[in-house]
Amino acid sequence: MKRGTVIFNAAGSHVPILASATLACTDAAALPCALNMYVTAPDMRTSAPPHTDRQDVAVVQTEGRKRWRVYTPPEAASQHPTADAFARGKNDDDLPLHALEGGDFGSEKILDVTLKAGDVLFVPAGFPHTTDTVVEDGVDRSADEKTSIHLTFNFDTHIWNMDFL
Repeated sequence: MKRGTVIFNAAGSHVPILASATLACTDAAALPCALNMYVTAPDMRTSAPPHTDRQDVAVVQTEGRKRWRVYTPPEAASQHPTADAFARGKNDDDLPLHALEGGDFGSEKILDVTLKAGDVLFVPAGFPHTTDTVVEDGVDRSADEKTSIHLTFNFDTHIWNMDFL
């Protein structure tokens, strides 16, 4: 954890208590749902670099704190011809924070929030986001010295170029 975030992909398929939560989300939404768990040490400047996802996600912060910055989708003109709007910042696609913050991609920051245990955040597919666990000056650090753990429920609404909704 000293270098970043430990990711437990498909934790909802392997941990019984998380499996029941994943199935409940699948039933409630009538959509395929998977659950990942992310464990991040405190004071990580970047726990997830800017990227987009194929799924709509509901994030549940269960321990510690995590700061989320969410941006509007980049303009199509800012993408190279083969860019996948739902996989920006992944593989060979470059989605640097300075370009999002500087408006180079035509994106605007729409949310800058720090989640604490019990908070929930929804991020639509294709919306760039980045996270960190750095504590701001002037904030009580005692609660922030905990490891950050959050669950991400991935709702597959945009797979195979289909929109289930």
